[in-house]
Amino acid sequence: MSSMRSDSIAAPERRAVITTAELLALGVMVVVVCWLIFPRDLADSLRAAEMDAVSLSYSNAWLRAEPNDFPLRLLLAEELIELGRFDEAYEQLDYVAANAGSDRFLLRQQWLQARMPFVALMAVPPEYRHDDPLQEQALEALLALRPEDLDYRQLERYAEMALILGRPDRAVAAYHQLAERQDNPAGWYRRAGDAVLARGRYQEAAQEYLLAMGARAGTDGARDDFLTAMATLQAGGYLDQALREARRYERAFLADNEVLFRLMKLAQAAGNAQRAEYYASLLLRLRDRAAPAAIGPAEGQP
Repeated sequence: MSSMRSDSIAAPERRAVITTAELLALGVMVVVVCWLIFPRDLADSLRAAEMDAVSLSYSNAWLRAEPNDFPLRLLLAEELIELGRFDEAYEQLDYVAANAGSDRFLLRQQWLQARMPFVALMAVPPEYRHDDPLQEQALEALLALRPEDLDYRQLERYAEMALILGRPDRAVAAYHQLAERQDNPAGWYRRAGDAVLARGRYQEAAQEYLLAMGARAGTDGARDDFLTAMATLQAGGYLDQALREARRYERAFLADNEVLFRLMKLAQAAGNAQRAEYYASLLLRLRDRAAPAAIGPAEGQP
């Protein structure tokens, strides 16, 4: 009996070691500790990671607790735009516009706001885009932006948007902005030239290729830029202009067989016999110097 009595008394004592209230208090303490330590890393991780369904859910939860985490809110808006969830993206951008005081956040908010109709337009089949109201909305949004306010990544997308929306002039402006911010700008001038050449604007394209040539500061690529500019003008039928540009820049290439040959053919196509003979004589002189038995006194320039 004593044994049974001892067991019946000990059980309630063991159950009473941690009461329900104390258990709840312990749970609250654990939550508080996690809240003080974990969410900081969570917010940083969300901003640094690519968004997926889980990340989007965590981001929304975090923003309910920290509504003024504007970098994360803008990142979330960007991802929602790319996913085509425009109403949700508008909510995020409206909050930033109403509450953020920093120009850095507001400029990015304006960029994302302007990008939204373009992304929506890209979901429309290409054959129907021209007549879709989104076309005009996207173009108006693009024209409202200033390339100088955009960062490097935004400028690249801005140029892409401008080309698709039929505004190569805006794309060229963006490429020039990128060129000004780079140590090696020639590639951006080349892209500007390609953009306008694709639309049959030969003279503008040639000027961009000449800008690329000048930006290379005498590197090997300058020769290719020069020849591309000459070929572009010739393809457009601007033979006289091509010869004028050739005379402006030819001095750097007068020891290059291929350049001289191309210029000679250009002069012949333009019907300028004097210039064709001049380039031919320089070409023959270079070939004579290259042959060991043909080394002799230099002749005067015709």
